[in-house]
Amino acid sequence: MSRDGQVLYLIAKSIAKRTGETLDLEYVYSSRITWSLAPSNPQCLSKSDWLFSSFMKSNAADLCDRLGIQIENFRGQLTRSGVSLDPDERADRPGQRAALERFVDREDVAAAVTPRITEARDLLLDYARQHFLTDAGTGLVDSGWTGRMVGSLVQVADKAGCSRPYVFFWGHEPRPDAWTDPQRLFAFMYDTVRGEGLKWRVPDAPFIVETFCMGDHGIFGGYRRDEDGCVSAVLRSPRNTEAETWGLGLYRSTLLAFAEHTDPQLTGDARPLIHELMQSFWVKPTRAEASAWGSYPYDSDPTGTAARPLARPFAATETLPRLLRGKIDRGDRAWLRGSLRLSHPIIRSIATRRIDADELAGAAPAAPALDLHG
Repeated sequence: MSRDGQVLYLIAKSIAKRTGETLDLEYVYSSRITWSLAPSNPQCLSKSDWLFSSFMKSNAADLCDRLGIQIENFRGQLTRSGVSLDPDERADRPGQRAALERFVDREDVAAAVTPRITEARDLLLDYARQHFLTDAGTGLVDSGWTGRMVGSLVQVADKAGCSRPYVFFWGHEPRPDAWTDPQRLFAFMYDTVRGEGLKWRVPDAPFIVETFCMGDHGIFGGYRRDEDGCVSAVLRSPRNTEAETWGLGLYRSTLLAFAEHTDPQLTGDARPLIHELMQSFWVKPTRAEASAWGSYPYDSDPTGTAARPLARPFAATETLPRLLRGKIDRGDRAWLRGSLRLSHPIIRSIATRRIDADELAGAAPAAPALDLHG
């Protein structure tokens, strides 16, 4: 599944070619702005947490983009709902989340979004049938995490009477209200629902895995129906330009060369080694590692509007005023330990003491209760 699954697909093809496996491997297009929208109820959009949440929370423009409406056509409604149009005012700011919820619960917004949701649902279902995504013998492969996006597909498929596929994640850590299915969903490294492999999880695991699994194309923006009736993917950009500028080509060629020369007959549990390497790099990086990888343009927003350096040093202007006034906010730093490593030693010491302990731990969210019926 795009985009994190692209490199997994290429590695799987390389291994299958040398082992003689005859798996039917295919790279398919998915995104939160298409799959999560499809099962949404236009009459209660304020309950759709995916509209507001990501590492960088939604601002007004992001929200409209996720709904598939033009912000220029709704400036009046946004203002009357109390929404700030300042791009730096995001859903984690006081009052902004409530204002955004008031906006999406307007009748005129629901009326504008309803045709978009209906179209997204129909196209997703047809694309899924076309690529056997709802076949009981298919396995959807992705990095993780909450299962919310796959759950959206399952919700649409269930209503249409389709089967559920298997789902294979690198790591699974759903929120309490997220979707999971213990009969069909399995994770390689760890699964917070089952309580399996938790010792193999590193702090803020999704950030590092998504960084190492970056795709070489832009965000998938939606589906279209072609003249022959088939459904095809529409990319917002054919290239991941910022990642290419950073050095994606060198990284990708190195990774694939390693995969091509790895002995496919190796056996045993790889997780201890994977954890050791990730812990060493991600939690205790050298300054050179933090500098090289910290410049990667990490973007957690489904619309691709919030790219930030993976790591950014803490400045004295952020930390010194907080000495007497409380906690230091990590801000837009996805790689917290890398950011600390890049900071001046004195600033690093202050920030380490003043950053919330839960932030430093980078723990997984609370898992939902295990539902044997999925």
